[in-house]
Amino acid sequence: MNSDEKWMRVALDLAPQGRFETSPNPIVGACVVRGGKLAGKGWHRRFGGPHAEIEALREAGPRARRAALYVTLEPCSSWGKTPPCVDAIIRSGVQEVIFAICDPNPQHAGRATALLQKAGIQVRTGPLAREAEKQNEAFFKWIKTGLPFVTLKMAQTLDGKIATRTRRSRWISSAESRAFVQDLRRSQDAVLVGTNTLLWDNPRLTVRSLKAEKPWRVVLDPRAEMNARAKIFRGPQTVMLALDEKKLAHAARRPWPKPVTLLPVSSRKGRLDLKRLLQKLGALGAAKLLVEGGGETAWSFLAGGLVDRVIWITAPKFFGGRTAKTSVEGEGVALPSQALQLKSWSVFPCGSDMILEGRF
Repeated sequence: MNSDEKWMRVALDLAPQGRFETSPNPIVGACVVRGGKLAGKGWHRRFGGPHAEIEALREAGPRARRAALYVTLEPCSSWGKTPPCVDAIIRSGVQEVIFAICDPNPQHAGRATALLQKAGIQVRTGPLAREAEKQNEAFFKWIKTGLPFVTLKMAQTLDGKIATRTRRSRWISSAESRAFVQDLRRSQDAVLVGTNTLLWDNPRLTVRSLKAEKPWRVVLDPRAEMNARAKIFRGPQTVMLALDEKKLAHAARRPWPKPVTLLPVSSRKGRLDLKRLLQKLGALGAAKLLVEGGGETAWSFLAGGLVDRVIWITAPKFFGGRTAKTSVEGEGVALPSQALQLKSWSVFPCGSDMILEGRF
């Protein structure tokens, strides 16, 4: 590992500390290095707050002069919630800036390089670029396509059941896995379930100890039939109802226990246009969506090619039961050769369970 990779690794390790508060902005880490020693470090802590570069430069203070600044993503060069980082970098007196990867927005990509070089600052790019892009894969997808990065999460038994034949599902996974899911939810912009999950499990979909509006709670409810007394209305997180556009007037007249954001989309044979729903969520600022529905919802997203990542929690248990619900249902494929195949995956233990994380 060369010097650039060493210090970029430090910046990459800092970035995830902001994973719960920054979305839809990316997570970014930065460090200031002078004379081969760390002079300052920082990460983007929350949406609307100072960026990683500013945090690192503030900690470094006068030591930033003639130093090197390592950043996991190209510094911003335009006004947003905060002033352009490029201006602060130029004022700091750093000698060179090294960032792992360019801004994915084509309107901004490379602009910081030009401004910094014009100010006499050396610029280099590329160290650990692949790792930096994966670290912000959701942000990159959202910027490039306008769609959120979709994670499909499921907790099942070894025989693929998500509930017993009497529809009982608590608890399939271990306490450690449930804590893992809490952290997973907290890192998302929205969590989605279908009406069957809402009917049988009546989940809150909240994140314990979190008093923010996100993650939004989204329910697929084509006919706007959701029970107004459902637990999903408890807690501070925003509730969104995805429904058939023909039912918009009906839903708008219903007396909900708290304000509900209605997301009307077209439907066919009672099934909502999920691609259009994702476009609407993306336009509202959801860069990351967690799908926690049952087998029908899971298949709808999988069959539509809308899933980017799966999180499959498998408990060492058997429920059995020919009528017990399974993790993926729907129509399914006709031939083994038509199976939806993960291209990469990893498996790790969590409590008594095994968790598979995979990508298509």
